[in-house]
Amino acid sequence: MKKTLLFATFFLTTLTMVGSAGLTWNCLEGQTGFQGNGNCAPGRVAFSGSGYPSSVHINVQNSSGMAIDDYDYNSSDGTIQFTETLVPSDTYSIVLTGANGLRVAQSVTTGGND
Repeated sequence: MKKTLLFATFFLTTLTMVGSAGLTWNCLEGQTGFQGNGNCAPGRVAFSGSGYPSSVHINVQNSSGMAIDDYDYNSSDGTIQFTETLVPSDTYSIVLTGANGLRVAQSVTTGGND
C-alpha cells in the first residue's frame, strides 16, 4: 500500500508541475473571417501565461519549420508575457520548454478567409 501511495503521490506531483503552465494569446491586429474564424489577422500576437519555471526557452516556427524566433525568457515570478509578429499569413508553432521537463505547445494561424 505504501508503494502505491508513494507512486500516486509522485505521479500527481509530476503531473501538477508539468501540466500547470498555460499559454493564452490575443490577436492585437484583430481576427479574420466572417464573424471571426478564430484566426488572427497577420501581425502582432501577444502571448501570456503563468506557472512557468524561472527560465523558459521559446521557439516560434512557421509551417515550413523555419525558426521565426528562438530565445530564452527569464521570469522571476513564473509569469510570461511576450509579443510575436506573425506575418505573412501562415500557421505558426509556438513551443515553450523548461529545464524541469516542461513543454507547452500552441499553434496560431494568421490570415485566411478574408
